[in-house]
Amino acid sequence: MVKLILSRMQYTRIVSSRCFSAKPKALLDDATSSLLSNNEIKYKHHPGIIMPRTPEFPQWALKEIRTILKEKCINLKNINESARKLVWYLNKRHPPLEQSELPAKLQKVEQRLNANNHGEKISVEDIDFSRNWKARNILKENVYNWQPINFDTLTCLTYLVGRGVQNYAVSCKILNEIKARDKDFRPKTFFDFGSGVGTNAWAASEIWSDSLKEYFCVETSESMIELSERLAEAAKPKIEKTFYRQYFPASMNPTYNIVMSAYTLLELPNLQCRLEAILKLWRKTENYLIIIEEGTDTGFKLVNEARDFILKYVNSKHRKEIQFAHVFSPCPHDLKCPRVATNNTPCNFSVLYHPLQFLGGREHKSELYSYVVLKKSERPENDEQWPRIVRGALKRSRHVICRMCLANGELKEEIFTKNKHGKEMYRCARSSKWGDRLPLHYEQQQENPEGNDTVDETTTPVK
Repeated sequence: MVKLILSRMQYTRIVSSRCFSAKPKALLDDATSSLLSNNEIKYKHHPGIIMPRTPEFPQWALKEIRTILKEKCINLKNINESARKLVWYLNKRHPPLEQSELPAKLQKVEQRLNANNHGEKISVEDIDFSRNWKARNILKENVYNWQPINFDTLTCLTYLVGRGVQNYAVSCKILNEIKARDKDFRPKTFFDFGSGVGTNAWAASEIWSDSLKEYFCVETSESMIELSERLAEAAKPKIEKTFYRQYFPASMNPTYNIVMSAYTLLELPNLQCRLEAILKLWRKTENYLIIIEEGTDTGFKLVNEARDFILKYVNSKHRKEIQFAHVFSPCPHDLKCPRVATNNTPCNFSVLYHPLQFLGGREHKSELYSYVVLKKSERPENDEQWPRIVRGALKRSRHVICRMCLANGELKEEIFTKNKHGKEMYRCARSSKWGDRLPLHYEQQQENPEGNDTVDETTTPVK
């Protein structure tokens, strides 16, 4: 008789396990929550909202523009059409090609010519672009023919009609945010690089009319300077002590409280000239440097180029003197732009404006722009670093979706509901729009959806 002997075995079966997840929870700013609870502010006026929504173009400017066009015997229909074409051209522009990029472009031309060529191979050195129309067309497709704009009298008037209102609206939106967030800042001097028709100075003089005393404008076009001077004479409030130069001052002294460059970097012939200009502008400012460009891929790349250059410059180990800089707006951080790091789409914003009414403008339109405001100081320890809404908020039934740039340099999409986030935060999110900040911060939370206990069941088989 064979006796089967079973050895003793022990095994463990996990009935349930503890699950941990570190999910950040959005919490409303305490000060904002207190103001809302005490009915001291309305949700549509929470401290993260950037006002005004639609800057109003000055009436004195409307009147003066109409007078100038009448004096010059300009046909309103013709200049309106010319302005539309100029705006289209400006939106489609690209930066000039760098010499280091040219060989790769010519290589593409050579490859295209040899793609369907079954005979002798064509070399780019042997191509006569003046006679070979096919090669010339391929070259035009791959190499952008950048040309500086000649701002003569008629082109200046066309630019004023086509871009004046939009430029003013963008400047107002950005400068008003500085005033709202930096309440103790009272600038006395203003430096405008590529001043154009003077819209930046108009906006600054209205916002800080009681403190700004001096304006320095750099503009290469004589016709543009003449037009700007004419408009500045009609300005209300009066713009005092305005100085115009066609070239950048050789000396870095004096410095100015605000230095601004709006829609100018694309007029410079190459990368070296752009970086040199940005460095000069940074050395010229005492407090704020503002860079604005079109809200296109090209415009954003130039703004981000300036942002990265200044942040690297002040943090360079080879610098002898110590300097500080931080991004005041729109980024809540000084890290690499997540738009570049993730999906390579432009970080741009929108502002509403009303076109010139005497030229047929009836409805509000929106203008896309990219910008950065750099402040010449360390980031304050009490800086809220609230998330910035970087795309239009999607408002749906009982929830709103906000796409935000966070202080840790990441993009985040948050779905706000009353049940999950509370009434106050939900109403704040629903009242916010593209470009606003949300007064909240994220706190790490530990969640345990399956309970805290782990059951360890041990079984011993029968011998």
